[in-house]
Amino acid sequence: MAQLAPFLDKYKTVIFDMDGVITSEQHYWTCAALTVWEWTHSDRYYGNAKIDVNKIQNDAKSIRKQVFCNDKIIEVLKAKGVNSNWDLGYVVFAGCMILDTLDFERVLDFANSLRNNILDEYPVIAKSLSEKCSGDTQRNGKLWYDMMLTFQEWFLGDTLFEQKFSKKPVNPGKKGFVYSEEPIIDRFKLLEILKLLNEKGKRLAIGTGRPENELYPPLKSFGIQGYFEPSCIINHNHVMNAEKKLSLNLTKPHPYIFIKALMGEEYSDEKIVKGEFDKSEALKSLVVGDAGADILAAKAMGADFCAVLTGISGSAARAYFEDKKAEYILKSLEDFLV
Repeated sequence: MAQLAPFLDKYKTVIFDMDGVITSEQHYWTCAALTVWEWTHSDRYYGNAKIDVNKIQNDAKSIRKQVFCNDKIIEVLKAKGVNSNWDLGYVVFAGCMILDTLDFERVLDFANSLRNNILDEYPVIAKSLSEKCSGDTQRNGKLWYDMMLTFQEWFLGDTLFEQKFSKKPVNPGKKGFVYSEEPIIDRFKLLEILKLLNEKGKRLAIGTGRPENELYPPLKSFGIQGYFEPSCIINHNHVMNAEKKLSLNLTKPHPYIFIKALMGEEYSDEKIVKGEFDKSEALKSLVVGDAGADILAAKAMGADFCAVLTGISGSAARAYFEDKKAEYILKSLEDFLV
């Protein structure tokens, strides 16, 4: 019978990122690529063509390959701390507009040229983008929000999108990628891991860039929601609300989301930002993630970090996590079992 790896004995709380750890980001990356494609090609945005939504859906794999340069752009931007796939689409679209190009190899060069902490770059990107696009071009501004809606159209599909946002898609006919989500590891092993952690008295939390409406469907369909402390399931909605209230950027690599997951959703955002939380609890916590933003946030809060090599870079990310002094580096979450 499988048992938990001994290193987990040290921890009272285990905080999980979702995408690249429990859920796959493949559909998210595809939707981000299709968003960029639509915004640069559709005459309803910044293109000059009437797009064929059905054809785009059928060509989704090849479009993603082109837009993200065989996913190289994703790797570069995630290493610089881009955590939200909405931000991923925004930065790539901005590169297209700033450079006035649909040559995505040039956009890859643009991505490589950005500083290593993307939070420092967003104001610069927005200023350059404002010279090409009208209105509010800031991250979380009007243009960003409209791009987010396009992403939601692709991910949710027409029906769910209309239910959530009470409006019709700009370019209708989208089926929705949400309907085909699967765990990134074997479903039964995932259930076994979470069950054993619960039996060992571990407090399980989530800190994810997913919005609430995209987080709970997989938790329920995978049958794993009940393993997590309800008040410690923290998502993008919590981050957005805190950012609006405090006028700060609080997405990863800022540690806000993991501290909130540790302390619970009722804990004061102001205290989190001021660093007023129980540091001893952080020392007894393990954050499990797959990206640069995850380890930077975990280290900033004082928690240990377990990297899983199931993110965009796969095993190639090992050197990065070694350099950043990850306490543990696993092939996947399955290595929680021995």
